[in-house]
Amino acid sequence: MTDSSELQGEITALCCFVAALASTLPLSSQLRLWPAFESKANQLRCQLSQEALRGFEQATITLSSKRG
Repeated sequence: MTDSSELQGEITALCCFVAALASTLPLSSQLRLWPAFESKANQLRCQLSQEALRGFEQATITLSSKRG
């Protein structure tokens, strides 16, 4: 069983990967990426438990801070 520190490390690595991947997109795609992400994220948030939602929001904040 994985502990929360290991999961946090995995989430951080995934956030870095996604941010790096997004930065390679053409600017027009980058401008559409985040609104599309928020649209999908809003649909998902209501389905998550409180603990899962906290992790999701933390990852979202990390990703949004790396954009641009």
